[in-house]
Amino acid sequence: MSASFYLLLAIGLLGAWDVIYFHIYRCQLHLRPECRREVLWHTARHLVYALQFLWVAHLRFHGAALVGLGVLYAADVFIAWADVWEEKESRASQGGLPRGEYLMHVVLSVLVGLYLMSTFQAVWPDRLLPTAIQVAPPAVPVALRALMTVMGVVALGAFAHDLYRWFSRRAAGEVGTPEVLSRRVVVEALIPAPVERVWERSQEPDQHTGWDLRFSSIRYLPEQDARGFHLMEYLTRLGFGLEVAGWGRYLSNAPLERSTFEFGSEDPKSLITHGRGVWLYERRPEGTFFKTVFDYQTRHGAAGGLLDFYLFRPMMQLATEWSFETLRQWCAGDEGAVERRRSRWRFVLFFIARTLGGAPAPGAARSWLGSGRESAQAPSEARSLVEVAS
Repeated sequence: MSASFYLLLAIGLLGAWDVIYFHIYRCQLHLRPECRREVLWHTARHLVYALQFLWVAHLRFHGAALVGLGVLYAADVFIAWADVWEEKESRASQGGLPRGEYLMHVVLSVLVGLYLMSTFQAVWPDRLLPTAIQVAPPAVPVALRALMTVMGVVALGAFAHDLYRWFSRRAAGEVGTPEVLSRRVVVEALIPAPVERVWERSQEPDQHTGWDLRFSSIRYLPEQDARGFHLMEYLTRLGFGLEVAGWGRYLSNAPLERSTFEFGSEDPKSLITHGRGVWLYERRPEGTFFKTVFDYQTRHGAAGGLLDFYLFRPMMQLATEWSFETLRQWCAGDEGAVERRRSRWRFVLFFIARTLGGAPAPGAARSWLGSGRESAQAPSEARSLVEVAS
């Protein structure tokens, strides 16, 4: 592991210069609202590299324990890709990356490639050993191992500090950070069908679960609130006998125009604790403009918030988009759309394609994370939006 150690040490030192000089001093990413999402990817990278610094300097993984390393390096590659993708938008106001930072990224990419190959060659024979994690430092000077250990501790501290700062600003509703604070799930579709059909298929539980991939069943419970609205039970089957249970109820209903709702779950398997949203229906010459905006709070503290930001919320966004497109096709006369698009494998392929930058087909449902007041289907207005949990 000596070669991997020296390569990682060089990557860590160059990466620290990249962060301190370019990110903090020259570009001041932490002060720019448009760069907040990029900064959050950098925060996740602090954790990934902290773990790498600590294990390369001290540990050796054998047997099945190597799976943990595979997950760590897969996360590293994914975060690097997401960071590059985010830079296109977050650095646009600055004219893109400075030339020096761009050159630094090229050098770091080459070093990371060499580091990954060197590490793979070093640990590959260890797959045949009994599963274990052993203290086995590489044959390098003790002073350099101490330096890398300090780098790991500093990276962990930077991760905790930046994550705390992000959540503190989000909880305080800091002014001037729309990219961070406005992350409601927004989905809309122009459905070539009368509003009466769209209303029925979205409001009637049995028909709703036919096209909405997010739910396996929805049923009204006997209990009613003071306004006469029935409480609803939601179930989502995850596979392998696991289910996630939740509840929902209407806050208001204006037939064929608008319904607002709240939802939540006491199930610890659910990341969602409580949320609110709205469904909007608008008659158009082409059919029905159908839109939803919703937001929710999460459980499990900072870990839950981080999981929501990077994976769960984008998945909820695209699962809702996929479901709206299923409803659009079904209402347009494709009777096989519901059964065909219930396949979760099809959705996984769709999720990967959209995450990698693929655009919706012309006329298909569209989604994004935003305030909910914008629209891809002008001239619809958001005058009837409800306030939803942040």
